[in-house]
Amino acid sequence: MSLNLDIQNIVVLKKMYELRNVKLVAEVLGKTSGAISKNLTKLKSQLDDPLFIQTKQGFEPTAFVEANMDNFENILSYAESIKHREFSPQTLRDPVCIYANTLFWDRFGDRLYLALIQEAPHAKFSFLRWGGSAKNRMVDGEKSIAIHSFDDSLPQSIAQREIGSDKAVFFVRNEHPAQDIDTLIKYPMVVLKTPGWNDHKYRMLERLANVGYHISPRVEVEHPVMSHKIVLQSDHFGLTMTDNVPEGCRVIDLPNVQGFDVTYVVSCRRAQKNDPLNQWLFNTISTVLKAQ
Repeated sequence: MSLNLDIQNIVVLKKMYELRNVKLVAEVLGKTSGAISKNLTKLKSQLDDPLFIQTKQGFEPTAFVEANMDNFENILSYAESIKHREFSPQTLRDPVCIYANTLFWDRFGDRLYLALIQEAPHAKFSFLRWGGSAKNRMVDGEKSIAIHSFDDSLPQSIAQREIGSDKAVFFVRNEHPAQDIDTLIKYPMVVLKTPGWNDHKYRMLERLANVGYHISPRVEVEHPVMSHKIVLQSDHFGLTMTDNVPEGCRVIDLPNVQGFDVTYVVSCRRAQKNDPLNQWLFNTISTVLKAQ
């Protein structure tokens, strides 16, 4: 089948997929509702599919649209990359926004910044904390990237590209009386509250509870250094990544429970995943992480 698809019609299709409302799509794209309907009508005819079905919740995509959304996104990505193929970090002057959690910034923020400005000395960078508000801004169209653990709640409009993995472990000061998980759970826990990972519930503690280890955190903190200092000066224990156990502390072996492995990703708008700027950022982040 030979198709002659208009890029603008695909843009309308993508926005309709994200917003499920003709009026909202029209407002975002600066068009009338009638113009949006005409774009969709033309695509319906070309693709021989209704594309969206009206329901009480709005317009729901058909199975055809769901199955081919990645293909439509790729078409837009290729079109975007053509416009930016002359990209060079040396001439970059636009602001660049990167989100990550506090633990990442504490461990890698300085090295990432220095690596980026070495190649892009004229760019302005914003290193901000990843969380619900940042996630919503990205979903709503903000041009940014984020570094976080894999998030199955993100919509299909956000692409998540794996960048590494780690494992969560319990840690205590070297002189702590506990030697195993059975004795450890008798002591108080300090938990690091990390946006984008355990905002609403502690999944790893839930998994332990399922096999009989019930842990109720005594204190929640948002800064890694604070949790480390509490553990080093008391009989509290903490939860961190294997590569981030502080000096003066040791790891308590966990029972054979699935779900303590953490996959890290770089995420961005799916339509921008092939953007040369984002490709450069991904490669630089990868280099910094591998050099730890």
